[in-house]
Amino acid sequence: MNMSNLDYLLPYKKNIDWPELEKLKAERESWWQRESSKKWKIDEYPSYEEVKTHYDSDWVRIEGSPESPQSKIDLEEKAKQLIPWKKGPFHLFDLKIDAEWRSDMKWERMIPFLPDLKNKTILDVGCNNGYFLFRMANYEPRLALGIDPVLPMQAQFDLIQNYAKNDAIKFELFGVEHLPLFKKMFDVIFHMGIVYHHRHPIQQFLDIRESLVPGGVAFLETIGIPGEESYALFPEDRYARMGNVWFIPTMSCFINWAKKARFINVEIVSDTLLTSEEQRKTPWCPPPFQSLNDSLDPEDSTKTIEGHPAPRRFLIKVQKKKGN
Repeated sequence: MNMSNLDYLLPYKKNIDWPELEKLKAERESWWQRESSKKWKIDEYPSYEEVKTHYDSDWVRIEGSPESPQSKIDLEEKAKQLIPWKKGPFHLFDLKIDAEWRSDMKWERMIPFLPDLKNKTILDVGCNNGYFLFRMANYEPRLALGIDPVLPMQAQFDLIQNYAKNDAIKFELFGVEHLPLFKKMFDVIFHMGIVYHHRHPIQQFLDIRESLVPGGVAFLETIGIPGEESYALFPEDRYARMGNVWFIPTMSCFINWAKKARFINVEIVSDTLLTSEEQRKTPWCPPPFQSLNDSLDPEDSTKTIEGHPAPRRFLIKVQKKKGN
């Protein structure tokens, strides 16, 4: 597993609550000692030679030659050990990992809006297995740090990174609640698919703003509902079978959250109805795991199974004012 220390963050030490981050790092690494974590541990990776990674296509693609025929067998076995794969796709040598989410579709929507990422310091909050980190690598950032407090996500990231070996890409088991440990550090922050799972959306946006350098940019994404007015759905119980959902805004409400957090230059990147082309079951996210179609009314796909408006995906680009 990725048990590296925090030395890669030393150039940013003045922007970090270092004692608290060290304690957090040690506490999160101890999670791997739990009995329940054993099924996610991969202590030895199959050997491949002449490895080369391509970050510029829909599939994050790694090429190379297996050291032996057994390497191919072992690689597929270890990748399947980490099912479900929620984000992708990855083409790992001869193995195509077609994840539940076509994350490449979201990335394509963002490409025209991306700032210059070369030599920039980037944070991906709730990065899952790091698919977007690997796509960012094509732009040669100084650092692309992904955080997600979920062991299987780190295990999947480590499997890909074991072969990619990209020193600019890092993963930590931190959560969005740890953003206050970083002050004026990141040039760009991606915060996608997180905010509706938490009770305090505006506080998250404020924490993001404080973590950005002056003039820094953030990409904010949420599940949303249709409507012209500024309001949010607050489901009494579940939304699309998810219990951990709090506020589901209209686009104007979402934009107002960003403005209340004192972001400027708000741009709408996309307003897209979520479809089964983008999120669906695959052999890498098979039953009994559920996907989009399981959460929609089988008689009316414009509604969730609970009768709420079906999910849209809103993505906006915002900026922190220069000089603050």
